[in-house]
Amino acid sequence: MTTRAGFAAIIGAPNAGKSTLTNRLVGAKVSIVTQKVQTTRFPVRGVAMAGETQIILVDTPGIFAPRRRLDRAMVRSAWGGAEEADTIVHLVDSVAELASAEPGAKSADKRSAIDVASIVEGLQRSGKKAILALNKIDGMRRDTLLALAQRLFETGVYSEVFMISAADGQGVDDLKARLAQLMPESPWLYPE
Repeated sequence: MTTRAGFAAIIGAPNAGKSTLTNRLVGAKVSIVTQKVQTTRFPVRGVAMAGETQIILVDTPGIFAPRRRLDRAMVRSAWGGAEEADTIVHLVDSVAELASAEPGAKSADKRSAIDVASIVEGLQRSGKKAILALNKIDGMRRDTLLALAQRLFETGVYSEVFMISAADGQGVDDLKARLAQLMPESPWLYPE
């Protein structure tokens, strides 16, 4: 039987749900989940199994416009995790992304949209394609989500789009199955 193993980096703005998604994919709490931004300061690894495939998930710190030296180190660490991965998942908080365009948008939503644009620019510079995962879709209208997906996909940095809710698991199994397909043939990197 052929085994596969590889790394999938989960990148995104602070509070996009990266740690929640990592925990959901692994099936255990490996990353701290909190509303406080920059809780994940260094990449956290978790191993998700999908049949004979081992997906080593790298939950990276949020990518944002850094001001302090620690902030710059966290952002460098996040990009470093993405550069070394076999595949990249860019997790976007769809609620914040859509709210940022509304009159009277909260400053946190505006910051999140700026961070998403910065990540898109970083992916364009790197030449790497990422999987776009629109998170927090529960209760959102399908046409609204499709318009958001199309707008982001047209940036040219994404190979495909998944609509998920990391909190309740909606769409996460499909994303996990796709990540498993993208992992290279390899012996497992961690014992069962």
